[in-house]
Amino acid sequence: MRNTIAFLFYILVYITNYTVYAQTFRTETLSEAIRTLRVFPSGHWNLPPIIQLQQNESIEISFDLLGATPEYFTYRILHCDAGWTPSQLAQSEYLDGLQNYPVDDYAHSFNTTMDYVNYRLLIPNEQVHLKVSGNYVVQILSANGSQTVLTACFSVVEPQAGIQMQVSPVTDKGVNTKYQAVSFEVNYGNDIQSPIQDLKVYVLQNNRFDNEAKLVKPLNLQNKKALYDHSPTLIFEAGNEYRSFEMTTIHYAGLHIEAVEFYDPYYHTTLKPDALRSNRSYLFNEDINGRLFVRNNEAEDSDIEADYHFVHFYLPCNQPFQDNVYILSEAFNNILDTRSQIEYSAADNGYIKSVLLKEGYYNYLYVNRKNNTSPASAALVEGDYYQTENEYRVMVYARPIGWRYDKLIGVQTIQFK
Repeated sequence: MRNTIAFLFYILVYITNYTVYAQTFRTETLSEAIRTLRVFPSGHWNLPPIIQLQQNESIEISFDLLGATPEYFTYRILHCDAGWTPSQLAQSEYLDGLQNYPVDDYAHSFNTTMDYVNYRLLIPNEQVHLKVSGNYVVQILSANGSQTVLTACFSVVEPQAGIQMQVSPVTDKGVNTKYQAVSFEVNYGNDIQSPIQDLKVYVLQNNRFDNEAKLVKPLNLQNKKALYDHSPTLIFEAGNEYRSFEMTTIHYAGLHIEAVEFYDPYYHTTLKPDALRSNRSYLFNEDINGRLFVRNNEAEDSDIEADYHFVHFYLPCNQPFQDNVYILSEAFNNILDTRSQIEYSAADNGYIKSVLLKEGYYNYLYVNRKNNTSPASAALVEGDYYQTENEYRVMVYARPIGWRYDKLIGVQTIQFK
């Protein structure tokens, strides 16, 4: 009996530890009270959350807590491997400083109908310094540390590899059709002896993870260079330019807004109906590749003066699609779940959704997804056009034999135009 209990206890501990170790982190809010989570290099809202190691650069994490009363939050920093699961490093190996410092840079909203408290955290700071490159996640914890209210992911690069990349509509699936192919060359230098085993390479399109490409084997190796080309995983659906709306004032309807109305006690913004674009010709539209920019035209500090509106989306459609439809946008941290899913309404003859969003400029796409493990596709609603301007980013990690973590040795971003 005692042996049985001991065995069950061992299994329970193993499962618990494995679950924690295997957790894949993403930038996301884990509380309905937390809104407008953004992670970016300080002073550069339109860049991916990547900084160089020990170069006096910092990552800014900004978020709002709904309500008039601030709460006491602390933060904890974890080091992750290339796949965003916790690494094997001890805290002392990747961090100078202690954990569970308070997030004490906050300010109350001013002259808004919806009360909120805006929090800001810079990493690294006077209390903590990062010692190694790779992926990091910041967990923001409630007062007693019992609840994680959000996770914020960023990367630190230690440039040791040169990357030359290009994107082309000439692909192994067709020429000037609906695809874009990425090819690149990694000059990895002398530290890497077995590039096939030591290198991990990821390619992202518009900061998305659902269709992320993971490269295991290069096409060719020559003179300390690895060539990645003609791989099915490097062929992306081109999609379409992002849709946009600009909600920056209550005095008039901005870009793609049908009406701004006040229903006591809050504002409601109704977007113009979104037409299906899959059966149309390609039309260029300047976008910011799914990002959002917080802004109120009359504010001196939009972080605390921009108000919240209930934004109403409407996609007319005679019948629902077989697969779920989601709104792909940084407004939802590019995560496809119940928060970003838009539901079909037979009474409205289309898909409808109301979302609480902060004033600003927003990009978004409608995508279909079969399940949680498959990549989403814009083909049915938005269409796929080889001319579409997309942002691609290559991230190269290295872990030679004997190393205990994935070092980020190279990052390159290109805008296909």
